[in-house]
Order: sequence, then C-alpha cells, then structure tokens
Amino acid sequence: MTRSAVVVDRDYLKHDPGEFHPERPERIRVLLDLAERLDSDKFHILPPKSATRSDIELCHQPDYITLVESTAKANHYALDGDTITSRDSFAVGLLAVGGFLRLLDSIAARESRNGFALVRPPGHHALSDHAMGFCLFNTIAIGAEHLKRAYGAKKILIMDWDVHHGNGTQAAFYDDASVLFISTHQYPYYPGSGAVNEVGVDAGEGYTINVPLPAGCADAEYMRVFQDIVIPAAEKFEPEWILVSAGFDPHRRDPLGGMGVTEKGFGAMARMLLQLADRYAGGRIGLLLEGGYDLTALRNSVAAVLDALQQRKNNDDDLLPPASDELQPLLRRIRQVHEKYS
Repeated sequence: MTRSAVVVDRDYLKHDPGEFHPERPERIRVLLDLAERLDSDKFHILPPKSATRSDIELCHQPDYITLVESTAKANHYALDGDTITSRDSFAVGLLAVGGFLRLLDSIAARESRNGFALVRPPGHHALSDHAMGFCLFNTIAIGAEHLKRAYGAKKILIMDWDVHHGNGTQAAFYDDASVLFISTHQYPYYPGSGAVNEVGVDAGEGYTINVPLPAGCADAEYMRVFQDIVIPAAEKFEPEWILVSAGFDPHRRDPLGGMGVTEKGFGAMARMLLQLADRYAGGRIGLLLEGGYDLTALRNSVAAVLDALQQRKNNDDDLLPPASDELQPLLRRIRQVHEKYS
C-alpha cells in the first residue's frame, strides 16, 4: 500500500507575525513533533520546495506579489490589521505554496496515496490583490489552478471546513464551473461573507455552496451537514480531485471560534471525503492546513485526520443527530437555493 505524504518543515517557523499573534510559529512546532512520531510504514515526510513567481501569479496580481516581496526589508509590516509579515515571511509564503504543489505532484504521480500539507501561513482569505486574515497567498486556489494546468483536471472539489469563510477561495472560482467550492463556517463571523445566496456567477453559478452555521455547532451538526449537503453535492459533481482547506478552529477549545467540533469530528469529516475520493477521484485527495489556534486541539485534530488518511472505515454513525434537529430549516433553505442547478 502506497504511503500517505506529509509536508512539513522547520522553515515554516520563520514567519513571525509577532509575539502575541494567534498565527504563531508554535503551531508548526507541535506538528513537527507529531510528524517525527508517524509510522514510517504508513507515512513519508515530503520536503517542500519554494513556489515560483509564476506559480503565485496563477491567482495573484503581479503588483501584489511585489508588495509582499518588499516586506522582506522590514522587521514587521502590516499588510492589513491582522496580517503581519516579518523579514522571512515572503520566502515562507513561497514555501507554503510550493509545499502544497509538491504534495499534489506526488499524489498525481502515484508516489503518495494522499497527503496533508502542514504549512503556514494559511491562505484561504487571501484575495488576488491583497492580504486578509493572516493569509498572504491563497495556497489552495493556486493548487487547484496548478492541477488544471499541469494535469488537465476539469473537476476539482474544494472543501473548506475552517471556522471562517474562505472568501478568497470563493472569489478565485466564483465564475468557474470546473471548481465546486463548498464551505462550512460560523456565521455571521469574520470575514462576513458566505451567505447561502452566494452561489457563483456566469458559468460558475451553482458551483459555490455555502453552509453558514450558527455558533455552537459540534460533531453531530457537522456530520448532518456532510450527510445532507456536502456528500450529495460532491456525488453529483463527480470530482477528479478533492482539495481540503483543513482549518481546526471549529474545535471546541479554539480561542478564535465558537464551535464545538472534536478530534473525532474532524476524523469523521476526513473519512467521508476520503470515501468520496476513492469513488470518484481515484483516491486523489490533498489536505492543506488553514486555521487552528489552540495548540493541543491542533495537534490532536491533525493526528485524527492523519489516522483517517490510512483508515477508510467509517464508524461515526453515533455522531449523527436525529433528522428533526434544529439545523433542518437551514439545510432545507440551502437545498431550495441550489435545486434549480440540479
């Protein structure tokens, strides 16, 4: 059995947005410790390589890339109120994108069964021409464009389970029918986007599905959303690749979120997506670290997802709530909005 790949590297520690910033280097330090303990019969560590400027230009404006590059001249530079760079941040941003592209290339070549890129900074808020929400470059969006251009992928599912809406990823593919973007997120919450009626435009209309959840949702609610919305939409789409913006800030311990997901919940979501990948995408699935700011929750949740990468069997039925749970009005509304695209 081909091993799963894990991309992680000590150089990801070098991005330093400041001593009290939530997106701190310790997030990678705990994952480096985790990676050192992985079973080498099941996992291999894939060293990253830096993305090229042309890679970044797949999703970002040249002037914006130049701006981020110029921040290497300052100890700290505020690209926005939340997104702070240090002298090494541009280089680390290139390494984050390049690490994910390396993972996708390894999966495409069948050198790896699947994989998880444990990189920072995160990316799903970054827009084509500016930074947002701790994010410099939109790594998962660049990854999807890379799959289209390098491998001719025509159907890519991006699942974003971060507690914050992936507005940058949505914007990148809002008029693009080749990418189905599905986001579960706390709402209303930063960045304020991700309403049910945001469905895409032109050729992409119907290919953006937002599931704006109230605070307090936990494993059972997420399992219901996956069962009722995510899995049926993905089955209809029949993706050739599945990419996951795996943020762990919906965890019940996370200081920036208001959700109640546990390690078991994250593992269950991963297994459901892995089963989809096996049915439709030849097993091709790559996960990318986004948020997650409680170090214990982050480490344990990543460990649960890594275990899922090698364990396909789903024993998570006990997480499902009864069909009459309080989410049903929201789920009915989502189905009603999207039924005309069926």
